[in-house]
Amino acid sequence: MKNRIRLVLVLFFVLGSAMVSNMDSLNQAFKSIFFGSAMTVLIFIGLVSIYQYSRMTKH
Repeated sequence: MKNRIRLVLVLFFVLGSAMVSNMDSLNQAFKSIFFGSAMTVLIFIGLVSIYQYSRMTKH
């Protein structure tokens, strides 16, 4: 179940970033906030996944 939630978040931010960058009608401030939050969430998910993998391989 947790992997499904992660997958939905990753797809939302990756596809959302592509969609937001192609929309000319959106404000640049909104685009910057969306890209910054997407980058933060994706880096956090990556770090948590690496941490869980390293804990799994130690045992």
